[in-house]
Amino acid sequence: MHSELYDAGEHAPCAAIPFDPSAAQHFIERTIAAADEAFHPATFWPLHPEDQYGEHDPPAVGVYNGAAGTIWALTRLAARYGVTLRSDYASALAKIEGELRDTGAVPSYSMGTGGVAFVRYALFGDEEALQRCMADARANSDNPTREFLWGAPGTSIPALLLHERGDRRFDAELAHVQDVLWSQWDTATELWTQDMYGQERRFVGAGHGAAGNVAVFLRAPDLLPVDRREQLFARIESLLERYALFDGSARNWWSLALPEFGNRLQWCHGAPGIVMSLRSLPRNERIDALLAQAGAAIERAGPLKKGPGICHGTAGNGFALLYLAARTGDERWLDAARRFAAHAIEQTPRWVRESGMHSASLMTGETGVALFIDAVLRNDAALLSIDTM
Repeated sequence: MHSELYDAGEHAPCAAIPFDPSAAQHFIERTIAAADEAFHPATFWPLHPEDQYGEHDPPAVGVYNGAAGTIWALTRLAARYGVTLRSDYASALAKIEGELRDTGAVPSYSMGTGGVAFVRYALFGDEEALQRCMADARANSDNPTREFLWGAPGTSIPALLLHERGDRRFDAELAHVQDVLWSQWDTATELWTQDMYGQERRFVGAGHGAAGNVAVFLRAPDLLPVDRREQLFARIESLLERYALFDGSARNWWSLALPEFGNRLQWCHGAPGIVMSLRSLPRNERIDALLAQAGAAIERAGPLKKGPGICHGTAGNGFALLYLAARTGDERWLDAARRFAAHAIEQTPRWVRESGMHSASLMTGETGVALFIDAVLRNDAALLSIDTM
């Protein structure tokens, strides 16, 4: 069992190079052009070796690490930077969704049909695709994984994004997910049980655990009954205290609980994802102190050696620092995010060489790194697919 705040061997100091806005823009434009050039209308983009997990591999077409997420990010970035895309991505998305539905895939947001349908709506205003997305959300509301990547907390994201923009058409579906999640939230442990990949476990973080679940309540608290609204913040604070790892003024959280195990410091497990999932928590002295301690751990640890991406790499940890800058207005966190961005720009081509191939993935590859660099350039702490569309 780990008791250290994080595994120092998984991290490295930031590269000793300043953040250069011109180099950052060049990195983004180069990433857009390379991914667009690598696209194949029949096979899309290949799955990177680090995203190959064997028997649990979904088709590489979803939002998380597949073609739909890449198309979403490329289209948004290309429009922002004036890059002309050569590929017909509207037709590609139609092909992707049709083929994926034919396989009987899980209707999840990150990995399945729900997310692909929502990308078609977000990019091209396809109302029929939006209706299919919401049908997927209803079908997935009782998924026993009870987590972001496969379960109902993930398939609630489209309704949350619309709700936050004043579109209340799917509030009933969102309230249903909240009701199911609340009924499954164990008051004794402040956690959910994830029935996933043939095992029952209790995760704490954003990718598979409690932090990703509570975001469903925090982002639409007006849909909660008054009694649950009154309990919500106390329960979240209890969760954050109970499963914390401390080292001086820095804080991380166990990856798994009951029994406690794992001290990863990345988006999917650990402080970065918890900071990002709790962005909607109202500001108060205690919560702000907890999140500042999380930022101190991220800053102290430095970028992740394993890669530059969002889910378990440098860009995800840097995004968390950018979120803290937006929440607090403290230049310390913006300066730290810029250091992580400069490192990610240097790390990405090295990671490509070492791994032997490019990855166009939104959450695990180079397109996600470009999203982070763009967010730092604009000082806009909103992650496409989770916080913005």
